Amino acid sequence: MLVNAIWDLDGTLYDTYPVMMAALHDVLQEAGLTIDSAALLREAKETSVFAIAGRVAPALGTTRNQLLATYHAREKQRLLEAKPYPETAAVLRAIIKAGGNNLLMTHRDDSAWALLAKDDLRDLFLGGVTARLQLPRKPDPAAINYLLARHQLNPDVTAMIGDRRLDVLAGQRAGVQTIYFNVDGLNDAPMATHQVEHLHEIPAFFK
Repeated sequence: MLVNAIWDLDGTLYDTYPVMMAALHDVLQEAGLTIDSAALLREAKETSVFAIAGRVAPALGTTRNQLLATYHAREKQRLLEAKPYPETAAVLRAIIKAGGNNLLMTHRDDSAWALLAKDDLRDLFLGGVTARLQLPRKPDPAAINYLLARHQLNPDVTAMIGDRRLDVLAGQRAGVQTIYFNVDGLNDAPMATHQVEHLHEIPAFFK
């Protein structure tokens, strides 16, 4: 039985990828690239927007940081359009009802907390990690290790939950269980401890 849920935000708790991909698509297209939207989403899921920016920046005569700054500015304008998945609130509350804890692990800045607060979800979290701590990005396990130490969590009853292979790899490297949310049907993390197709399947692991 699990007790502690460490949650990824984008694509796991929130359906933010449409917003993210629209912003990235526009930025790259305006820079002169021809974009295949389906391929862009797959690459973002399999790697990250950070990695995509690093790949294309040299061809555009810019730097990763400059490209990301433009992307983040564009995305920020649309972020409040993003909604949690319909099951998110119920699942977070079910874990608490079972005696468990929810924690957040995101590469976003503290705007992540504002997003959760907007939808009355902030108080369902014991704590979390945002970009403010400047910890290494997934699949590095540093952020998970920080949460384990900060909140004195037992790794044997803790799970990293995310929609990408990077989430699962980070969890494995931190020595916790992993739950892969296969929301896009990419089947990209067969090594996860558990795989679910829907969020409502997750509380069963916490009973």
